Amino acid sequence: MRSVLPASLAFAVALTGCVGPETQLPTVTYKSAELVQSPSQDMMAAYYCPQVVPDPFGWTTAACALSFGAAPPSSEMVVAFNLQFNVHNPNHFPIPVAEMLTAVTLFPGQSSQPLGTSCVVFCSPDEPGCTGQPGPESCTAKSGDIRSLEDFTNATANLIVASGVSLLEGQAPSFKMPEVVQDGEAAIEARLAFGADPMLQALEQLAYQSVDQLALGEPPTFTIPYRIEGTVWLDVGSLGRVAVGFGPVDGSWTIPTSELVPSL
Repeated sequence: MRSVLPASLAFAVALTGCVGPETQLPTVTYKSAELVQSPSQDMMAAYYCPQVVPDPFGWTTAACALSFGAAPPSSEMVVAFNLQFNVHNPNHFPIPVAEMLTAVTLFPGQSSQPLGTSCVVFCSPDEPGCTGQPGPESCTAKSGDIRSLEDFTNATANLIVASGVSLLEGQAPSFKMPEVVQDGEAAIEARLAFGADPMLQALEQLAYQSVDQLALGEPPTFTIPYRIEGTVWLDVGSLGRVAVGFGPVDGSWTIPTSELVPSL
């Protein structure tokens, strides 16, 4: 299920100084954040019902199981999404994508706003064992108007976990360095998942908001508002490593009626 977002939001790189005719700045166009893995509404209800419905007589667990089935383990409650954007390269040489920072705020504008970040360093061909793990200087930007990891020091640990990126539809995500072809454009899709435990803690407030429906044995609709922003770092010839910011962009995901499993 796709989130409701603007058709496209273009962001250009801002640099100080002159740019020579031989090297031009790339642009990034944010496209969407598509939900690709999720438990079903009934699974959400079965998981949270015995936790949030009052149980003065010790009957709640049995009543919840009768209405929604047995509560699933947290390992089956994974929520994941694909972050999709295009990178346009106007130069006569290919441009590698070196690093990517993604920050996601759940329930923006509310009193409780869980924030998660993911910093990925992509692997060159001579690093077959690379896992995308960042170093101490990764995802940092010198320009004050570009978001870097230092801007999200209050992020919840392990809320977001990256699985990699892919350049082709249906291609399995990996941490291999994507490359934008010369005089062309690359459609990049990044797979990110929420850590089960911190995500389930964050969604508990939705369950409490629906406690009356759960008590009546009715599966509520769980809608997750979010805000996404971040930065992509590209190696642009003589310009060196260039940071391109995107967002913030607001949207929402609705937990589907049937379990959504990833296609990859």
